[in-house]
Amino acid sequence: MFYFIVNTSGGRGRGKKAWRDVSGILKELETPHHAYKTKYPGHATKIATEILRRFGGTEEPIRLVVVGGDGTINEVLNGITDFEKVWLGVIPTGSGNDFVRGHKLPKKAVPALFQILTCEKPDRVDLGCVSADGGSPRLFGISSGIGMDAEVCRKVQKSMRKSILNKIGLGKLIYLQLTVESLFTMKTYGGRVIYDGDPESVLRVRQLIFLAGMNTRWEGGGVPMAPKAVVTDGKISTCVADNIPRWLTFLKLPILVIGKQKWLKGFTLRDGRTVDIEMEQPVVLHIDGEDGGDVRQIHMEALPGRLLLMKSGNSCACKFGCCGSGSSCGCGGESESGCSCGTSTCCCVK
Repeated sequence: MFYFIVNTSGGRGRGKKAWRDVSGILKELETPHHAYKTKYPGHATKIATEILRRFGGTEEPIRLVVVGGDGTINEVLNGITDFEKVWLGVIPTGSGNDFVRGHKLPKKAVPALFQILTCEKPDRVDLGCVSADGGSPRLFGISSGIGMDAEVCRKVQKSMRKSILNKIGLGKLIYLQLTVESLFTMKTYGGRVIYDGDPESVLRVRQLIFLAGMNTRWEGGGVPMAPKAVVTDGKISTCVADNIPRWLTFLKLPILVIGKQKWLKGFTLRDGRTVDIEMEQPVVLHIDGEDGGDVRQIHMEALPGRLLLMKSGNSCACKFGCCGSGSSCGCGGESESGCSCGTSTCCCVK
């Protein structure tokens, strides 16, 4: 049995189209499943918790599939009450899709579905956890951070430009636009960062521009904040930008976008199983792009192997039958190599 949590409202109509394609294939294959559509922000968290409450008593794993973007994935992660019971699958429909990018999952809905349907054993991957100012901890699959990238995430949530750019397929550009704007307007902050609770491993910041605590390599629609991050190493990879003149930061931005910031003065890349941040004044926090408020004391930690992710299946549909040329292709129109049917045409559902 598969349980789908579906956000049909996001991604410039991609959510509706993806679910229409996915539900049609599930019906054609007669795959047992239940589907739950989200109705408001935070609803996916409640749905995930309810699915675990109702069906978690069985011996079989709960195969839970998110049809949505990074925000919906984060909501589902924070609704899972027993991670050893859940196999998570993702069918991406968002504009950023950094979670699927970071875990090398299919970017198209139909290949993602077939990978999930054919997965016989999930991979164990890390999650991150963050708490601030004594509040409740929250999980993240991509990143959590403070400063400029958090400011940009806050502005993205409020910006009308995101909707406009999404309509023409350029939703990722909103992050770059607002980043450039923020470079010339945002405040900088003083404080210190402590790695692994070691008082000898302290990074002092005087004019912090941002600190990104990464589980995957990318955030903000594909910016490689932590080019060497590994989702199975049990560590939070941080990228810290501090004490850089604003005009020089603007010139260094292209270097950050291509992931070569380790060569730049003012950037520090460091890993830790735990990262404690103590700021002199409140600073904006984000959690997988969602606003975490204005805070001063932040604790991040890696949760090694916490998530069982369905990513080892076959993204081609050849196990379900092959079609000849001229048929509608379930793989999205791209040729697939290594199909068991041995044909050179794309494999798809009959």
